[in-house]
Amino acid sequence: MRPRSIKIVVASECPIFRIGATAVFSGSSVRVVGEAASVTEAVSRVRRKEPDVLLMDLQLRGNNSPDCLTEIKSARPEMRIVIVTSREQAAYLLHAINLGCSGFVSKEVTARRLIQTVRAVASGARVVEPVLLNELLAELGKRESTTESETTEALSVTEREVLRLITRGQTNRQIAQALGYRLGTVKSFVQRIMLKLGVADRIQAAVKAARDGLDQPLADSRSAGGAVRVTRGGLDLPPRPSG
Repeated sequence: MRPRSIKIVVASECPIFRIGATAVFSGSSVRVVGEAASVTEAVSRVRRKEPDVLLMDLQLRGNNSPDCLTEIKSARPEMRIVIVTSREQAAYLLHAINLGCSGFVSKEVTARRLIQTVRAVASGARVVEPVLLNELLAELGKRESTTESETTEALSVTEREVLRLITRGQTNRQIAQALGYRLGTVKSFVQRIMLKLGVADRIQAAVKAARDGLDQPLADSRSAGGAVRVTRGGLDLPPRPSG
């Protein structure tokens, strides 16, 4: 069964970046339907081409602040955004996470990993390349004073297990199946976890779990079955099955 076609717009003021990205996706299930060199062009292409994913280099004319992401996202709210960035921009990434961006890769990303990331994001996952997650953890360490023991005490055993599965990229439905709970029960657990951790979404919960060591298996560990996962080295994708 062939993977579904994914429409993507590539946004960067650098022509070489746009040409390179288009070449990377050539022959894959990811189809480049438009290019943009500025925020204004990105908004126009997104409205006209209706892509599933926007691959956005931070070197984009008119990108003077992370708030430009709100303008681009408003052109097609259901669209996913993958940002290509450098390690030095962790503070920007934290803001981008809050604005709903779904993927973050470094400029050193391999072609295979970039294709994997776009596919995962298009299917609803949120992905941070390991090297960038390390920078995010360092940035969070500067901003937050919550200790591991304080966080651990705030979560029940069941909430810890649900959080572990969240960090491995499991959806609420997959968590319900793995733990034998109803979907509504899992949703309630997830809401309580985010409230206790003081985070706004699942990727922030995953980052905080990795930082505080809460992503480690409990005594009765379960397999995540090839999902996106968080390790101490970062949020990673599983290898693509052969054949």
